[in-house]
Amino acid sequence: MFRRLWSGLPEDPDFPSDLKGLGYFVNEKDEIRSIEEPDNYFNFFLTRNARHNERQRCAMNEACEKEVHSRLEALGLKKVLLPLGTTTSSEPHVPIFASADLTTKSRVILIFGETFQDLGILAHRVLSGPGGVNRGSLVSVVRTLQKQKSGPEDDSTPGIILANTGQLIWSPELRRALCQVAAEGAPMPSAVHGGMLITDGKNRVPENRTAKDHVRYVFEKVVPAYIRANAALEIIGLGDGADVVMDYLDWGVTWGRLQGRIRCFAILGGFKPVDEMQCDSFKMFLREKACAWVLASDPLGTLISGPDGNPHTTTFTRHGCPVYSGGEACYIECLLIKARVAVLDWLQAVALTPKGSAHYMNPVDVECTYADEKLPASMDPDWSKWQSAPLDQQPSIDFGEEDPRAGISDDEDDKKGAKKLEEVDDDVDDDDM
Repeated sequence: MFRRLWSGLPEDPDFPSDLKGLGYFVNEKDEIRSIEEPDNYFNFFLTRNARHNERQRCAMNEACEKEVHSRLEALGLKKVLLPLGTTTSSEPHVPIFASADLTTKSRVILIFGETFQDLGILAHRVLSGPGGVNRGSLVSVVRTLQKQKSGPEDDSTPGIILANTGQLIWSPELRRALCQVAAEGAPMPSAVHGGMLITDGKNRVPENRTAKDHVRYVFEKVVPAYIRANAALEIIGLGDGADVVMDYLDWGVTWGRLQGRIRCFAILGGFKPVDEMQCDSFKMFLREKACAWVLASDPLGTLISGPDGNPHTTTFTRHGCPVYSGGEACYIECLLIKARVAVLDWLQAVALTPKGSAHYMNPVDVECTYADEKLPASMDPDWSKWQSAPLDQQPSIDFGEEDPRAGISDDEDDKKGAKKLEEVDDDVDDDDM
């Protein structure tokens, strides 16, 4: 009988959480490159060991986060620890960034990122690859916003709050908040442990346990504490972060308190259907003062849908507001990177509306003739008509060939599967084991 001791388990790989220690540097193009091979970007597949690669990526992401945070602080943003009143960084907390002079601002932009990203990060595929640090993070967004005006007669720059809907897992050992990806790559007692066991009592931050809790805390605690009562609020929501914000605002009591302060809402890659919302006044706000940018292969700014949606496209358009192409076809995390100029120009146009941003309104008559090339413009989008039709008139699904599993019982299928596995085992060479 054999017994495996804890001391006999393989050690968890350890990597330094700084670019130089990992063998990388930032070149003149603001791109992260290998020190040994300057033409190469970050190499995730360092070995064939998955845990080894995961630990390296965790360290790399932390190193990138440090670089981004130092740049945000250089732009005048300060880190605020939530819950408010947290005195030391060793206490459970969620960090956010806010303009140092936020209390003096008449216009404030709140940015809510995706729920799996680190604070200040847009897309690691851009940050540590082609594009560079500023472009792949919110540094580029902050720099652009700091060049804008707060109103038609107010030349002061707007204030900025970078919320943190991603780093909501507290690690007592590391004394920092982690996103889900970082928690999976966090240090473990050995390389074969199953991962971090997340419990509410140990790994959650009070009043910021979930993304919804965090959004509520920002609006109900951070905004009153740092922003004056007559300041205009503008929101940028990214991906599922936008959905969480919409869920929070779609409540009569909440919207009744905030509707006079929120002047516009930029939605990038959200999937919250307007027909599932309950608050009529919030739905009217979306129609009049919100815009959405979605994944599409069309040029940036192409009008895809009006507020009532577009039945002639497979793109999700049920946002309840005008919908435009974000100039990005594949990745939601890259939408703000590609559409940054268009989105921030729209925010500036709202702020510079004559008589103030409170008077901004989306165009009343939005004519959209957009249709997918492979989708007939005359197609019937109302599937409920098919569902209410007699059974003999409803469409049927035909795969074009007989189901190869037809007539085979579960027992017979299991036997065939076992026989197939035996054949595969016989073909395996001993040298491959």
